[in-house]
Parts: sequence; C-alpha cells; structure tokens
Amino acid sequence: MEVNSLEILSFTRFGLRLKLHMNIKNLKKLVKVIISVIARVMPLKKQIIFSNFYGKLPGDNPYYIWKWAEKHKIKSIWLVNDLEAARKKYGDYSFTEFVKYRGIRAFMALSTSQIWVDNVRKPWIPLKRTNQLYIQTWHGEPLKQIEKDAISSLDNLYLQWAKNDSQALDYVISGSDLSANAFLNSFWLESGKEKILQIGEPRWDLFNRTKVTDYSAINSALGLSSDDKVILYMPTFRDSKMDNEAIKLDFDKLISLFDSSYKLILRLHPNISPTFLNTDNPRIVNASQFGNPQDIIARSEVMITDYSSSMFDAMIANKKVILLAKDLDRYLNNNRKLYLEYRALPFPKFYSENEMQSFIENQLNNEKNFDYSGFIRQHRFIQEYQATERIGQVILDRLNNTGKKKCI
Repeated sequence: MEVNSLEILSFTRFGLRLKLHMNIKNLKKLVKVIISVIARVMPLKKQIIFSNFYGKLPGDNPYYIWKWAEKHKIKSIWLVNDLEAARKKYGDYSFTEFVKYRGIRAFMALSTSQIWVDNVRKPWIPLKRTNQLYIQTWHGEPLKQIEKDAISSLDNLYLQWAKNDSQALDYVISGSDLSANAFLNSFWLESGKEKILQIGEPRWDLFNRTKVTDYSAINSALGLSSDDKVILYMPTFRDSKMDNEAIKLDFDKLISLFDSSYKLILRLHPNISPTFLNTDNPRIVNASQFGNPQDIIARSEVMITDYSSSMFDAMIANKKVILLAKDLDRYLNNNRKLYLEYRALPFPKFYSENEMQSFIENQLNNEKNFDYSGFIRQHRFIQEYQATERIGQVILDRLNNTGKKKCI
C-alpha cells in the first residue's frame, strides 16, 4: 500500500489516545522550517548558491557570474536536478559543489550561504537572514508581460512564490529601461527603485567585440567547421501545445536560400521538447539541448525568431535579426500581452514564410535593414559589457563585510 501520510499515536494527560495524520508534503515543510530555524544560529558561509531554471544545469546569467566566482576562487554551490550530469560535465571546477535541487541539503545550503543567485522565482525559500544577499538576474529583457503584469495568465501558487521571492530579493539585474520599468511594477517593487541594478546582463558580456572569442568548443559540440556561417532559428513557446505548430517551417527551403557556407541551427525554448523538430538535412543542426543559447548567438550571423526576448540579445551582439510572426493575432489573443507594440520593433518583420524568403533573397545584405541604434538609445540598452564584473564587486563587498551594497 502506498504510504502518503504519517500516523503518530500519543496519549493525553487524561489517557485519551489521539491520532495525528500528517501529510508527507506538510511534514517536509515542517522539516524545512525546523532546519531554517536551526540554521539561523549557524554562522553564514562565504559562498554563493546558484540555480538556473528550477534545477537545470548551469546556464543563463547565473552561469557567467559563476565563472567569475570560480576565477576568484570563491566557493560555489549549484542546485541541480541531475547531479551525475553536472559532476561529469563540470568535474574540473575546483571550487564548486553540486547539490540536489529542492533537497534538504539544498535548503540547508540556502540557509547558510551568504549569497543567493537565481534567474527564476524560488518556489521554496528559507527565512532570509540579515547579512544574506539575494541577486535575482531574471532571464532576459521582457517583451512579453510577466509576473504581476500577466496575473491573469499565471496560477495562484506561482504568484505566491513570486511575491515571496520579491520580498526576499535585494537586487534584480536590468539591461535597459524596458526591463527596469517592467520589473518595478511586475516584481511588486513600485517603491524599490534602489533594488534595480541597471548595468546590463552578464550573458551579454561575451558579445564584447573588442575581445577575440574562441569558438572551437562550440564548433566541436555542434559539428561546425571554423569556416561555417550560422543562421540561428530560435522561436519562443506558446502556452498551448497546438499553437506550437506555428514554429515549424520549411527548413529545407530556408537553408537553400543561403550558400553552402551556411548552416541552420535550431534552438527550441526549454519548455518545448528538443525532438519537436526533426530533420535529416546535413546543413541543419538541432541544438535544442546545447548549453547557453548566447554562445550560439555570438557564433551566428543571422538570427530568426518570433516573440522571444532573445531578439534583444542578438541586437546587443549586433547580429542580423529577422522576425517571423505567422500567428501574431492568435499569439496576442491566446498568450501574453507585450510591453512594446510588435510592429514597432526595430527588426525586419514578416507574417508569412514567403515574405521572409523573398527578403532573404533580395534584402539580407542591405545593412540599413538592421540599424538598431535609435531603438537602443530610446530604451537605454546597456552595451558596456561589464555586468559580470560589476555584480562581482557587489558580491565581494558583501563577502568582505564592507557593508556596501552597490557598485554603481
């Protein structure tokens, strides 16, 4: 018989037997509360605890802060679902320990680590201590409305997580006025402007064109030669699985529009199965399970997307961005509302494959079609490529107990 409750027998002073049925889920909550209370008398450790998309392997903005911490020999703990995969892939990182996401050890580590870094809401969180610092990096400049602004699209449990998370965070990282303004309202921070660190995103730092980037590891992972040019197709997901059919294109036709030096890389959103798009064309690579998409953006010449905020990453990287919105009206009606008018975005936009194909054949080499300078100025996108170092200084200030909070 499946055990889903704990029966405790006890006797009162009057000799009456009582039965207390405690749900296992509630028992775990009780254990976490007890651990949190006990941990508050333990000294904080000079270490950083990282998480990425609810326990996925290291990635996104936290990944680049972690690389900085490793370089500075600061102890790090990563909360991951797949311990074996993490240890196999990152076993040579001397100052890092991997701990099971949402386990008791993870909860204890959160209770005793001086720095927290995450890119999504924490669904469970211990009582934050006075000298702990929580940096919320988020996961991109939002085009789609999020959190409080998308309250009708989110369930009540998630909204409670989000509110608890906002109460605990010390800083949220922003790369533009677009995200700063969105975070102030959607994160319930209307009176907390000092919590917005508008310094750029750590994942943008690798787009610094003054530095030479070695792409040999990416080439090896994706089966590319150093001479290959890359078109990246990176659509977002739809809330309805049926609507995701819109991301399927005539990929054979698309790659045929480019000369033989080009390869088409498919990178699906993490919420979509990596096997959703299948192709046996040797010029097409499904890289949906590849690590950080920013690495592929940096390696590419052209990016095609629809409603993904990754368009802003490619813009910061100065890539040619093409938007294909075959289902715009349906998307706006069935999914999230947008912070910006879609048709006002600074990229070439098309609403059918035929239109996009014609543009690629006739207009792709016209650089005037890819001038984003006015949009970047209007929304004050940060292109200093120093976000990781500046966040690192915030962390060092806290670890060294200087009492400082900001580096700007």
